[in-house]
Amino acid sequence: MSRRRALGIVGLGGLAAALALSGCQTQPSTAGAAASSSPTPSPSAARPKTPAEALARLKDGNARFVAGSAIHPDQDAERRHAVDEHQEPWALVHGCVDSRVSPELLFDQGIGDLFVTRTAGTVLDDTIVGSMEFGTGSPYEVPVLVILGHTGCGAVAATVDAVEANRDNPAAPGEVIDIVKEIAPVVRRTKPLEDKAAYVDEVVRANVISVVDALLERSKIIRDAVDAGRTKVVPAVYDLDTGQVTWL
Repeated sequence: MSRRRALGIVGLGGLAAALALSGCQTQPSTAGAAASSSPTPSPSAARPKTPAEALARLKDGNARFVAGSAIHPDQDAERRHAVDEHQEPWALVHGCVDSRVSPELLFDQGIGDLFVTRTAGTVLDDTIVGSMEFGTGSPYEVPVLVILGHTGCGAVAATVDAVEANRDNPAAPGEVIDIVKEIAPVVRRTKPLEDKAAYVDEVVRANVISVVDALLERSKIIRDAVDAGRTKVVPAVYDLDTGQVTWL
């Protein structure tokens, strides 16, 4: 049994069939069918208590978003007042700072549902890991933690260019170099493709898996939560064109 599976991480799988984003021409798909057949959670639905329940809630929300049938739960004044003194988020999403990748929107969730951390290229640093530990530890103990990359990631593309220009010592301005240094080892391990865009997306997939491994290696708090079955850490990639989240 691999370390990744033993630690409760969803195994690698093939890409799901692409779905068209709301407003574009759509085709029938299994994800769309899931959106129509799954019960629609009402605002303030019961907090998912297990990793499986939390992951299903995220998948259902993304299916609604892709199908153009988002319900925008927990986003009114009543919800805002209900959580002004107490929060019970049930998932943490660590994603990219990209303005097109807003977790509450693409998972169709609302105020108080998600902890969200974001860095360019979905990389880790000490404060980000500490924030994840804050959400994974007591009293919140979120049952699922998603490491979310996205297609066409600019931080990844810039790192690919920097590594191609100087494999051993890639350059970047200012403290952007810290981001490049985090992603560059993944670029070096990923076999180049003739199609540059496809290569960038391949690095994105490899990078989120690498971030999951690094997080579990780095954080005993999160590793213990996973070992106890309280939390599942899941790598995923969001498609900017279709709106579909592929779970790796």
